[in-house]
Amino acid sequence: MGDGILASFGAVAPDPAYAARALRAVDDILQAVDAWRAQRIAAGLSASDVGGGLATGPVVFGIIGDGQRLEYTVIGDAVNLAAKLEKHNKVERTRALATATAYDLARSQGYDAQRERREGRAVAGVSSSTDLVVLG
Repeated sequence: MGDGILASFGAVAPDPAYAARALRAVDDILQAVDAWRAQRIAAGLSASDVGGGLATGPVVFGIIGDGQRLEYTVIGDAVNLAAKLEKHNKVERTRALATATAYDLARSQGYDAQRERREGRAVAGVSSSTDLVVLG
């Protein structure tokens, strides 16, 4: 994934609050990055930022490879959509986006942060318009 990180919630072990935990993780990451960036800027150093994309849905997961190299991977439409949303942050001028479906699911699982909705967005590589929620 280059300089990217892929995290999955609820794939290996069932988790009834997987979407809420995923959104809270994004919130925590953005907060930590903000603190790190502030320290770097105060020291006169460069401070890169991060972007995030979050989608929910069925995935296939497992360990692939051979005896020389094993790797855990997750594949599926939700994974591909999350990657496209991460790239779409530049278009929306945001840092982190989720699908409205993922956000609504997280809210039903106890995630209580209010976020801005952006409906009917054209995301590159997605055939239909997508309702988004700005996480950061």
